Amino acid sequence: MDQQQPSVRLRHATRPAEDISTADSEEKTTNGGVNEERDGKGAPEPVKRRLSSSDESAGWMATLTERVDPLTLAVFRFLFGAAMVVHIVRAALTQDVIQANFQDFFPELNFHYYFAMNVWKPPVEITWYIFWACAVSAGLLSIGFLYRLASLSFFLLFTYINLLEKARYNNHYYLYILVSFLFLITDCNRSFSLDHLIACWRGKKTEKTSTVPKWQLDILRFQIFVCYFYGSIAKMNYDWVIRGEPCKTWFYRVEPIRQLAEIVVPPEYASSVIGHFFSAGGLLFDLLIGFMLISKTFRPMGFLMTFGFHLTNHFVFKIGTFPWVMMATNILFIEPETVSKIPILKNFATSANTSTSRDGKKTQTSKLCRPLLALLFCYVTAQCLVPFRHWLYPGDVNWTMEGHQFSWRMMLNAEDVVLRTLIRPQGGAEVVHTGYQINARQMKRMLTDPELILQYAQHLGRGHLQTTGSPASVRLDMWRSLNNRPFQRWVDPSVDLTTVDYWAFHYPWLEPRLPDSDIDFSELDRIRAEAKDHGKMATFFMDKPGGVFKTTLQADGPCSNISLLAVSGDVSAQIKKMHTHVPVGTELSLPIGGFHRVRTGGDGPASVWAYLHDCSPGHFHNAMMMVSMDSWELY
Repeated sequence: MDQQQPSVRLRHATRPAEDISTADSEEKTTNGGVNEERDGKGAPEPVKRRLSSSDESAGWMATLTERVDPLTLAVFRFLFGAAMVVHIVRAALTQDVIQANFQDFFPELNFHYYFAMNVWKPPVEITWYIFWACAVSAGLLSIGFLYRLASLSFFLLFTYINLLEKARYNNHYYLYILVSFLFLITDCNRSFSLDHLIACWRGKKTEKTSTVPKWQLDILRFQIFVCYFYGSIAKMNYDWVIRGEPCKTWFYRVEPIRQLAEIVVPPEYASSVIGHFFSAGGLLFDLLIGFMLISKTFRPMGFLMTFGFHLTNHFVFKIGTFPWVMMATNILFIEPETVSKIPILKNFATSANTSTSRDGKKTQTSKLCRPLLALLFCYVTAQCLVPFRHWLYPGDVNWTMEGHQFSWRMMLNAEDVVLRTLIRPQGGAEVVHTGYQINARQMKRMLTDPELILQYAQHLGRGHLQTTGSPASVRLDMWRSLNNRPFQRWVDPSVDLTTVDYWAFHYPWLEPRLPDSDIDFSELDRIRAEAKDHGKMATFFMDKPGGVFKTTLQADGPCSNISLLAVSGDVSAQIKKMHTHVPVGTELSLPIGGFHRVRTGGDGPASVWAYLHDCSPGHFHNAMMMVSMDSWELY
């Protein structure tokens, strides 16, 4: 007996690891059977083990690295590339973008981003080649040929084109740049592409090269979700939710919509109903559509809503390729196995069985390399935090515009701005600057972007110094109307902008917006309607107590009958040397061909007055020797 024990121990010691686990399980089963027979009770339930953090991370990694059919990504790549070809060719040939923005002699300057001030501006001949190279890159991206090179070249060229001129900034273009960057780190050419056909022809097609990890689909879904969801957060403001602006202003001008609303509700309520209907619809759409597209249950309804929403934007606002690109993103939210069943696409589908390999063995979970994981983490974090950076600045972002860009704050403001630029040479008299050597798009952007305002003012100061050899101060008499409010001072007229630090974190030379409690919006609507009945238009201004607005009314124009109406507060007018207090509700005729001042007094709320004029807003702004988009479009 003693001689047999060592051999038994030896046999146990030399059993493989898997046999040991099997023996243990068999021993547990045997013991369980003995206990069951002994106690007459059922087998004990297995003890549930709490998942550790390593188990949870392994679960996330398995989800992210699960192999899926790349056809979904490939179809989106094809549609996006085709849309970019149309976008670039249209910009170059039909919109005169190159001539208007990049000619050597016009405009006299290009606006730049603060982080790209020294971007090289090529001659116009080279600019044409850059545009065509960008279009070719988009075409190669669409058909999936030389995919990496096409993705890289399109990303660099399209980004470079947009860095050349900040006045061309658009949330749509920002999204295009982000998507093209994501193409760089994903494999959207593994199906429905020339690269894939060539790989098959060369016999290089393998299971790995015919599928993609699921994170590549998820990162593009995430980007589209962010675009929608943060757009809804931006709409959660007083103007959009309570006043229904700017939808009230925009959609009431659309004749079919206005006529339909006046059939449903009394005409006096039509504008309010239109504004709140489209405001509520836009907010709810942006807030919910991302979740609906993710949900299998609500996804079909989400597709219908996206088509209706973006087609409406296309026909009402004429915003280029963006609605079509956003409708194309719907393909990203269809499950890969569903896309592979679409008749026109099923021949390009790949069977992606991620649970077992060809020999029937269970595949091991792959991992993302650390540099890629870090890149994705930084990208997702930036997309989540950057849209909130306007909280770092004081005041309302829709008024100051600080932190407005790169934040998905789209279609939030209906703005009118009037500007008079005053230049005072050293030791000389102040003169009104009128030679704005910029194009219409630059003017439109400059009137609503404080950074461009500062760039232009300092450009004028440098130009005067180079021309005359002496410095000059540049001040702006600039008023802004935000979402149908009266014009209010936007820039402090006492500040010489040539002395302002361009690299300052904040723009303290912007005037704060006056409170809405000082405005009776229903009274403004009544005055507008009454002026329209008399063949006139009303332009409203407001200023804080102690304010002075000095302007002129030029005679060389169609404006022949202009009067001032005090709407609220303490308003007085100075014509030549005569001061006249204008009681609320009283109208004062103004002489054409001379200067006048409007003063606001008292120590209470701001004062509001209106100019009633028999000419268009553009001609009225010209008569005041002020530039606006309305006056700019007259020439």
